[in-house]
Amino acid sequence: MKYVEVLRHPLFIRLVHWSIVITGLILAISGMELGGLYGVRVFGENVLMIHITVAFVFGCLWGMFGYYMIAKEWKWISLGRIPYSIKFLYREALAWCLLGPHVKDPRGYSLKKRDYVEKIIPTQVMVWWIYVLLALLMGITGFAMYYPDQLRPIVDLAQAIGSWFNPAGQMDGYTFLRALHRLGMYLFGLVMFMHMYAVVIFGVLPSMFTGKRREKVLEE
Repeated sequence: MKYVEVLRHPLFIRLVHWSIVITGLILAISGMELGGLYGVRVFGENVLMIHITVAFVFGCLWGMFGYYMIAKEWKWISLGRIPYSIKFLYREALAWCLLGPHVKDPRGYSLKKRDYVEKIIPTQVMVWWIYVLLALLMGITGFAMYYPDQLRPIVDLAQAIGSWFNPAGQMDGYTFLRALHRLGMYLFGLVMFMHMYAVVIFGVLPSMFTGKRREKVLEE
């Protein structure tokens, strides 16, 4: 098998990626402190302002990251590839349950085209869209709680939906938004740990530091 070292991640995307990681950790820590979870005490009396300020930065970083992915990586993470991603996950799940062989790693590079034949592990398509949905959930619920007057329609909608889950038929919109925000935090953490596991297992992590990776040469 022939291999070639190629630029996988440009400097811009590496800087944005690690900035998202850092701001995400600050949001997680400050959010747990705000919610009184696990006895976290780091930022003290400035915790709310830090949380909101970093949330704006986090959102801007995600905007830049999303723009790059749509402009440069769309053919790898488009919605049309979700069925392919699910099929790959299903076959891999069978393999882990000893009900079939592991799926061959589809990633590879074409020297003729000077481009990837396949750049990502297919399940990364689902991971990307789950990240997008959770980031939107966290942003909408978080800012609706902080700016309830400006985002009154969202608060009212949350109250209407929340009442379905309360036996008494009443639930404050803020309470429901807070519950959704906390659920989003846990789901975000779960997906993040799955992402960390995958990038280590599939040997992608070093390229997010150096930008380069040795890829299989696949010619069509």
